[in-house]
Amino acid sequence: MRFVSGGWACVLLMLILTTTGLAVGQASSTPTLKPRPNTPVVELETPDAQAKVSPDTPVVTVQGLCEKPAGSTATPSDCKTVITRAEFEKITNVVQPNMPAAAKKQFASNYVLALVLAEKAHEMGLDQGPGFDAQMQIARLQILAKEGGRRIQEDASKVPDSEVENYYKQHAADFKTITYERLYVPRQKEVSAAAQKPGTPDAQKAKSAETEWAMKEEADKLRAQAVAGEDFMKLQQEAYDFAGSKVKASNPKVENVRKANVPQSALTIFDLKKGEVSQVFADPAAFMIYKVESVQDLPLATVHDEIARTLQAQKVKSAFDAVQNSAKPTFDDAYFAVPAPPTMRNPNELPTMKSPDPGKK
Repeated sequence: MRFVSGGWACVLLMLILTTTGLAVGQASSTPTLKPRPNTPVVELETPDAQAKVSPDTPVVTVQGLCEKPAGSTATPSDCKTVITRAEFEKITNVVQPNMPAAAKKQFASNYVLALVLAEKAHEMGLDQGPGFDAQMQIARLQILAKEGGRRIQEDASKVPDSEVENYYKQHAADFKTITYERLYVPRQKEVSAAAQKPGTPDAQKAKSAETEWAMKEEADKLRAQAVAGEDFMKLQQEAYDFAGSKVKASNPKVENVRKANVPQSALTIFDLKKGEVSQVFADPAAFMIYKVESVQDLPLATVHDEIARTLQAQKVKSAFDAVQNSAKPTFDDAYFAVPAPPTMRNPNELPTMKSPDPGKK
């Protein structure tokens, strides 16, 4: 097979991807239903059939495709391009590694189309001139940038177990789970529609602050009872009743919770020991009280992959930040100046001056 230059390879691959996308889009239209023919079942070819084709066996042959000088119309009598299995798979592995067998025929068809169009463009001299050179430079930069980013990510993915273990030790608190009982005390009392009275905004605000203060006092009393060993189910029902709610208390226990699943305002509960009761936390909708029942450390083996992913993300970010910071570009402010916003005034028209406000000095 005659291999095209590196620049043309970029164009060919982009053209193949474009034409492949069009072909898939056309094939996705709703097919016309036809009666199923009454024919015997034919066994499908097994995947092993492709493996029987040797690497040097021609798998695609394009008649009439040869490299010709620009402007030439001469065609040798034996003009053809032959692509072996090894050559074809070298191309597919660039576009889509492990391409499914069902997609290879369509890809091959689009690749042939790209080869023919590229050769036609070469014959017409379309690969000459500053415009084409600029496009090839951009295509080369895009491919190199992509490969550079891929290599950075590959290097970042290599996280040794020693780094994982060190991170586990340094962030031990993040890999604990606690089981606790939770007391939910609404911040406001419920008022029926019939009992609501219209009033000024200031009066309503004062009433809201008054009821919230009452609920906070109730939360402090319930916490004291929790410290004394009162049952949390009973305390939860008392909280609902005091708030005028018709809700029935349910099981207040929450098991095996990690820091990431606890509100930011209540993270200090991970510092409590078994049996200790937290302070009263003020959340947007309620006052919360927690009682820790147990604390457990997650084994390193359980969180190993999670830590590795975290370290990989950190390494990738650090590597890309270092590359970007190393550039230290400078830009001409005059050239890159942002244009002034459009105006409805005529070119020589002065802006309208506002009259001073007589009320202002």
